[in-house]
Amino acid sequence: MKPLYIQSFSSYTGEPNVEAQWLKAEITRYTPVNFRRGNRFILLTLLGACRCIHGRSPAADTAVYLTTEHGNLGETAMVLDEIDRDRSLPKPYGFINTMSGTAAFYLAQTLGMKGRNITVSSQHLSFERGLELLELDFAGDSERSALIGGVDEASLAGEQATQGSPRPWPMADGSGWFYVKNGRDGACGVFTDNRSFRDAASCVAWIGNREGAKLDLLSFGTRVGEDEAVALKAALRPVAQFEYLQENGYCGSATACGIGRFMDRFQGRSLVHINKDRRGNYALLEVERY
Repeated sequence: MKPLYIQSFSSYTGEPNVEAQWLKAEITRYTPVNFRRGNRFILLTLLGACRCIHGRSPAADTAVYLTTEHGNLGETAMVLDEIDRDRSLPKPYGFINTMSGTAAFYLAQTLGMKGRNITVSSQHLSFERGLELLELDFAGDSERSALIGGVDEASLAGEQATQGSPRPWPMADGSGWFYVKNGRDGACGVFTDNRSFRDAASCVAWIGNREGAKLDLLSFGTRVGEDEAVALKAALRPVAQFEYLQENGYCGSATACGIGRFMDRFQGRSLVHINKDRRGNYALLEVERY
């Protein structure tokens, strides 16, 4: 993997369905731009990204990569209610904002970024797939700096998220972001590896041949079962396990938020994060905090 050097980061996880006015008030701490028509998904995107970039002046050609599991849940549900229950056409802004990519547009407009603007979704592995795409763009020199993040609202019902895991986690809203460049100068950390495996055996086999310094911390996504976690932990032999889901709750973008928490709390440490999708594919991310 071509290293993706982290210049700054942010991680927001909060109570589900918090009032939009509170989110707007938080955003004003980082930007003077006022958003009258932003829904909760857009506001969560802006809050996390503006926190990440606060105090910096990214180049105008900086790209935006927004990753999300579920996209704009709240606005989509409202529009469907208007059509099905109320038998009326949706409001124009509501209809437009059901397209989750509008959040990436508003973000680029707010920060004056005119580079590539992409929204990525891949069930249970959205952030990992977004990083793969960004890595390819960096390797081909089509991009030199980017703002990449994961954003998701809590589920509409607010129930606990089992997501196929024997360990249920409380739901949360989440927005985790990273400002990355293709050079180390000024970096506070780096994504050093991002690998995909078709099954657990392939993942464990690669871990057995892994080279590098002793691992400080290990984290797991919500679909990695307890028995799998024990086997993977025995193979990697980390100093400790970082259980960010237990601390912060679950949203579709928990991986981005969890890595942001690691960056905030563990200076001078390394982290391996292992995730899994519904089909049994595994993804392994490795991060260093300088």
